[in-house]
Amino acid sequence: MQSTADRSQAGNGRMAALVGGDVVALMVFAAIGRGSHGEAAGLGAIGEVAQTAAPFVIGWLVTSPWLGAFNLKATDAPVKMLRTTALSWCAAVVAGSLLRALFIGRFSPFSFYVVTFIAALLIMSGWRGLFALWESRRTL
Repeated sequence: MQSTADRSQAGNGRMAALVGGDVVALMVFAAIGRGSHGEAAGLGAIGEVAQTAAPFVIGWLVTSPWLGAFNLKATDAPVKMLRTTALSWCAAVVAGSLLRALFIGRFSPFSFYVVTFIAALLIMSGWRGLFALWESRRTL
């Protein structure tokens, strides 16, 4: 039987893995986007990729906890994780888009936001879905 301290440590490790994976997923999204526009996107351009991803990482980390993206009950199974991720990404993409406009001094064409919403959601859902699948099988 796990003690409360053991469960807390496991929860903290799970949270750290989710946050770290989410940041990596958004960095991958930014690198793909930069690469598709002919901008530096490899490991040598990690700073530029991080700068591109920053508004969406901040938007995600600020909004998603309020919508359950890290709550064990909302993310303990793949279907729940995907539902929570999609809901959370709706808020995060709005926040990230506003931050990005603030950072660059203008809004982008509407198509940018559509592509950003869909592509980043697919990447985030893929990562988080696999994480939830792994966690659900690990706890059996």
